[in-house]
Amino acid sequence: TKPATDAMQVVCESRYEAFGTAGNATKLKPLPLTAMAGRYNSGELEQKIQ
Repeated sequence: TKPATDAMQVVCESRYEAFGTAGNATKLKPLPLTAMAGRYNSGELEQKIQ
């Protein structure tokens, strides 16, 4: 693999561990890019500060 790909994998793994989401890949449902774009455009994914 390319060095950049290896480095990005390390970054992703450390972030998953830092946020407590490591080991939960089977619980994630992949969404098409169009569905995610729709969520962003509708404002559904905007930050909600309480």
